[in-house]
Amino acid sequence: MKQLYRLVSVLALCACSTTGPIHSQETPDPMGTMPPVGFGSLTQEQISISIANSQLTVRFEPLNERLLRLLAPDAYRALSGMIASRRAAIDSVSRMSGTSQPGLMLVTVYGNVAEVRFEPTLIGVSMNSRRFDPVGIIPLDANFSRQQLQRQTVGMGLFIFSEELPVYSAMAFSYGSATAEGWASKIATFDRELARVSARARSQATQQAPDTATDAVKQE
Repeated sequence: MKQLYRLVSVLALCACSTTGPIHSQETPDPMGTMPPVGFGSLTQEQISISIANSQLTVRFEPLNERLLRLLAPDAYRALSGMIASRRAAIDSVSRMSGTSQPGLMLVTVYGNVAEVRFEPTLIGVSMNSRRFDPVGIIPLDANFSRQQLQRQTVGMGLFIFSEELPVYSAMAFSYGSATAEGWASKIATFDRELARVSARARSQATQQAPDTATDAVKQE
Protein backbone atom coordinates (compact mmCIF):
# COMPACT_ATOMS: atom_id res chain seq x y z
CA MET A 1 0.00 0.00 0.00
CA LYS A 2 2.79 2.45 0.94
CA GLN A 3 4.62 1.64 -2.28
CA LEU A 4 1.50 2.56 -4.28
CA TYR A 5 1.24 5.90 -2.46
CA ARG A 6 4.88 6.68 -3.24
CA LEU A 7 4.28 5.75 -6.85
CA VAL A 8 1.31 8.13 -7.03
CA SER A 9 3.45 10.98 -5.71
CA VAL A 10 6.35 10.35 -8.09
CA LEU A 11 4.13 10.02 -11.13
CA ALA A 12 2.28 13.22 -10.30
CA LEU A 13 5.54 15.05 -11.06
CA CYS A 14 6.29 13.34 -14.39
CA ALA A 15 2.75 12.90 -15.76
CA CYS A 16 2.96 15.92 -18.06
CA SER A 17 6.63 15.67 -19.06
CA THR A 18 6.30 13.72 -22.29
CA THR A 19 5.58 14.49 -25.90
CA GLY A 20 5.66 11.22 -27.78
CA PRO A 21 3.62 9.56 -30.50
CA ILE A 22 0.41 7.78 -29.66
CA HIS A 23 1.03 4.09 -29.00
CA SER A 24 -2.04 1.96 -29.64
CA GLN A 25 -2.99 -0.60 -27.01
CA GLU A 26 -3.93 -3.04 -29.71
CA THR A 27 -4.34 -6.66 -28.72
CA PRO A 28 -6.17 -9.49 -30.50
CA ASP A 29 -9.84 -8.51 -30.58
CA PRO A 30 -12.30 -11.17 -29.33
CA MET A 31 -14.57 -10.12 -32.20
CA GLY A 32 -11.82 -10.99 -34.67
CA THR A 33 -11.01 -7.46 -35.86
CA MET A 34 -9.68 -4.12 -34.63
CA PRO A 35 -12.11 -1.32 -35.53
CA PRO A 36 -10.80 1.27 -38.01
CA VAL A 37 -10.26 4.78 -36.67
CA GLY A 38 -12.66 7.64 -37.37
CA PHE A 39 -15.97 5.87 -37.91
CA GLY A 40 -17.34 5.51 -34.36
CA SER A 41 -20.25 7.40 -32.84
CA LEU A 42 -20.35 6.36 -29.17
CA THR A 43 -19.98 8.86 -26.33
CA GLN A 44 -17.67 8.52 -23.34
CA GLU A 45 -20.74 7.97 -21.20
CA GLN A 46 -21.54 4.84 -23.20
CA ILE A 47 -18.14 3.27 -22.49
CA SER A 48 -18.11 4.13 -18.79
CA ILE A 49 -19.93 3.11 -15.63
CA SER A 50 -20.42 4.98 -12.35
CA ILE A 51 -20.90 4.47 -8.63
CA ALA A 52 -22.54 7.26 -6.60
CA ASN A 53 -23.33 7.95 -2.97
CA SER A 54 -24.17 11.08 -1.01
CA GLN A 55 -20.53 12.20 -0.95
CA LEU A 56 -18.90 11.02 -4.17
CA THR A 57 -19.58 9.90 -7.71
CA VAL A 58 -16.87 7.70 -9.22
CA ARG A 59 -16.81 7.05 -12.97
CA PHE A 60 -14.79 4.18 -14.46
CA GLU A 61 -13.75 4.35 -18.13
CA PRO A 62 -11.54 1.55 -19.53
CA LEU A 63 -9.23 2.99 -22.19
CA ASN A 64 -8.93 -0.13 -24.28
CA GLU A 65 -8.15 0.66 -27.92
CA ARG A 66 -11.01 -1.61 -29.02
CA LEU A 67 -13.45 0.67 -27.20
CA LEU A 68 -11.74 3.95 -28.01
CA ARG A 69 -12.12 3.31 -31.74
CA LEU A 70 -15.89 3.03 -31.28
CA LEU A 71 -16.04 6.60 -29.96
CA ALA A 72 -16.99 9.62 -32.03
CA PRO A 73 -13.84 11.12 -33.63
CA ASP A 74 -13.55 14.11 -31.26
CA ALA A 75 -13.75 11.92 -28.17
CA TYR A 76 -11.28 9.44 -29.66
CA ARG A 77 -8.77 12.20 -30.38
CA ALA A 78 -9.14 13.70 -26.91
CA LEU A 79 -8.55 10.43 -25.07
CA SER A 80 -5.78 9.26 -27.40
CA GLY A 81 -4.08 12.62 -26.91
CA MET A 82 -4.36 12.30 -23.15
CA ILE A 83 -2.73 8.86 -23.27
CA ALA A 84 0.05 10.15 -25.52
CA SER A 85 0.77 13.07 -23.17
CA ARG A 86 1.34 10.60 -20.31
CA ARG A 87 3.23 8.01 -22.34
CA ALA A 88 6.54 8.44 -20.50
CA ALA A 89 4.89 7.91 -17.12
CA ILE A 90 2.91 4.91 -18.41
CA ASP A 91 6.06 3.34 -19.83
CA SER A 92 7.92 3.98 -16.57
CA VAL A 93 5.26 2.19 -14.52
CA SER A 94 5.17 -0.65 -17.03
CA ARG A 95 8.91 -1.17 -16.80
CA MET A 96 8.87 -1.08 -13.01
CA SER A 97 6.12 -3.70 -12.86
CA GLY A 98 7.45 -5.87 -15.70
CA THR A 99 4.38 -5.18 -17.83
CA SER A 100 4.72 -5.35 -21.61
CA GLN A 101 1.09 -4.62 -22.55
CA PRO A 102 -0.47 -2.45 -19.85
CA GLY A 103 -4.17 -1.86 -19.49
CA LEU A 104 -5.46 1.66 -18.78
CA MET A 105 -8.54 3.05 -17.09
CA LEU A 106 -9.57 6.66 -16.59
CA VAL A 107 -11.18 7.28 -13.20
CA THR A 108 -13.10 10.52 -12.63
CA VAL A 109 -14.23 11.42 -9.12
CA TYR A 110 -16.93 14.08 -8.55
CA GLY A 111 -17.43 15.75 -5.19
CA ASN A 112 -21.06 15.85 -4.06
CA VAL A 113 -20.32 17.66 -0.78
CA ALA A 114 -17.65 20.08 0.42
CA GLU A 115 -14.25 18.87 1.66
CA VAL A 116 -14.84 15.24 0.73
CA ARG A 117 -11.87 12.89 0.68
CA PHE A 118 -11.48 9.83 -1.52
CA GLU A 119 -9.09 6.91 -1.50
CA PRO A 120 -7.74 5.73 -4.90
CA THR A 121 -6.60 2.39 -3.47
CA LEU A 122 -10.25 1.51 -2.74
CA ILE A 123 -10.95 1.38 -6.48
CA GLY A 124 -11.04 -2.10 -7.97
CA VAL A 125 -12.01 -4.09 -11.05
CA SER A 126 -13.01 -7.76 -11.05
CA MET A 127 -14.43 -10.45 -13.29
CA ASN A 128 -16.02 -13.49 -11.69
CA SER A 129 -13.67 -14.27 -8.79
CA ARG A 130 -10.61 -12.58 -10.33
CA ARG A 131 -9.57 -9.12 -9.22
CA PHE A 132 -7.50 -6.72 -11.34
CA ASP A 133 -5.38 -4.43 -9.16
CA PRO A 134 -3.53 -1.43 -10.61
CA VAL A 135 0.25 -1.49 -10.72
CA GLY A 136 0.35 2.30 -10.76
CA ILE A 137 -1.79 5.44 -10.66
CA ILE A 138 -1.04 8.70 -12.46
CA PRO A 139 -2.90 11.73 -11.06
CA LEU A 140 -4.13 13.95 -13.89
CA ASP A 141 -4.86 17.02 -11.78
CA ALA A 142 -4.19 18.55 -8.36
CA ASN A 143 -7.54 17.46 -6.92
CA PHE A 144 -6.71 13.82 -7.54
CA SER A 145 -3.21 14.27 -6.12
CA ARG A 146 -4.64 15.80 -2.92
CA GLN A 147 -7.35 13.12 -2.76
CA GLN A 148 -9.81 15.76 -1.67
CA LEU A 149 -12.63 17.54 -3.50
CA GLN A 150 -14.90 20.49 -2.99
CA ARG A 151 -18.56 20.29 -3.91
CA GLN A 152 -19.06 20.09 -7.69
CA THR A 153 -15.33 19.75 -8.38
CA VAL A 154 -13.62 16.90 -10.21
CA GLY A 155 -10.46 14.83 -9.82
CA MET A 156 -9.10 12.55 -12.53
CA GLY A 157 -6.53 9.75 -12.44
CA LEU A 158 -5.13 7.24 -14.91
CA PHE A 159 -4.97 3.69 -13.53
CA ILE A 160 -2.41 1.30 -15.03
CA PHE A 161 -2.90 -2.48 -14.93
CA SER A 162 -0.52 -5.32 -15.71
CA GLU A 163 -2.75 -6.41 -18.62
CA GLU A 164 -5.63 -5.20 -20.75
CA LEU A 165 -8.98 -5.17 -18.96
CA PRO A 166 -11.42 -7.71 -20.49
CA VAL A 167 -13.85 -5.12 -21.84
CA TYR A 168 -15.93 -7.69 -23.72
CA SER A 169 -16.60 -9.58 -20.47
CA ALA A 170 -18.93 -8.93 -17.53
CA MET A 171 -16.59 -6.86 -15.37
CA ALA A 172 -17.57 -5.34 -12.02
CA PHE A 173 -16.18 -2.02 -10.78
CA SER A 174 -15.95 -1.12 -7.12
CA TYR A 175 -15.16 1.67 -4.73
CA GLY A 176 -14.82 0.30 -1.23
CA SER A 177 -17.88 -1.84 -0.53
CA ALA A 178 -19.95 -0.32 -3.37
CA THR A 179 -20.00 -2.22 -6.66
CA ALA A 180 -21.32 -1.45 -10.16
CA GLU A 181 -22.16 -4.58 -12.13
CA GLY A 182 -23.91 -3.10 -15.16
CA TRP A 183 -21.01 -3.46 -17.58
CA ALA A 184 -22.40 -6.67 -19.08
CA SER A 185 -25.41 -4.76 -20.40
CA LYS A 186 -23.10 -2.49 -22.42
CA ILE A 187 -21.44 -5.27 -24.40
CA ALA A 188 -24.33 -5.56 -26.87
CA THR A 189 -23.93 -1.83 -27.59
CA PHE A 190 -20.24 -2.36 -28.32
CA ASP A 191 -21.03 -5.26 -30.66
CA ARG A 192 -23.62 -3.23 -32.59
CA GLU A 193 -21.32 -0.25 -32.91
CA LEU A 194 -18.44 -2.44 -34.07
CA ALA A 195 -20.67 -3.75 -36.87
CA ARG A 196 -21.69 -0.19 -37.82
CA VAL A 197 -18.09 1.03 -37.79
CA SER A 198 -17.02 -1.81 -40.06
CA ALA A 199 -19.92 -1.09 -42.43
CA ARG A 200 -19.12 2.63 -42.57
CA ALA A 201 -15.47 1.89 -43.33
CA ARG A 202 -16.42 -0.53 -46.14
CA SER A 203 -18.86 1.96 -47.59
CA GLN A 204 -16.27 4.73 -47.66
CA ALA A 205 -13.69 2.43 -49.20
CA THR A 206 -16.17 1.50 -51.94
CA GLN A 207 -17.01 5.15 -52.65
CA GLN A 208 -13.35 6.09 -52.87
CA ALA A 209 -12.35 3.14 -55.08
CA PRO A 210 -11.49 4.27 -58.64
CA ASP A 211 -14.03 3.48 -61.33
CA THR A 212 -11.75 1.57 -63.71
CA ALA A 213 -14.32 1.39 -66.50
CA THR A 214 -14.91 5.15 -66.45
CA ASP A 215 -11.19 5.82 -66.31
CA ALA A 216 -10.61 3.62 -69.37
CA VAL A 217 -13.26 5.50 -71.38
CA LYS A 218 -11.72 8.84 -70.45
CA GLN A 219 -8.30 7.66 -71.53
CA GLU A 220 -9.65 6.67 -74.96
